[in-house]
Amino acid sequence: MRKLFLAAMLLALTGGVAIADEPVISIGDSLPAMKISHFLQGDEVSALDRNRVYILEFWATW
Repeated sequence: MRKLFLAAMLLALTGGVAIADEPVISIGDSLPAMKISHFLQGDEVSALDRNRVYILEFWATW
């Protein structure tokens, strides 16, 4: 029983770790290319201004 418990704990601790194919993005990195089909507020942004804050809000239904 103890081995089963330890195996379950090990799986729970390591089960959430996955190797992603996506690159890691850090603060200060360039924004990756994205295709946005609809803007809820404002117009399309054609160039980024370093002195302005941009907020991207993502939603999912799952």
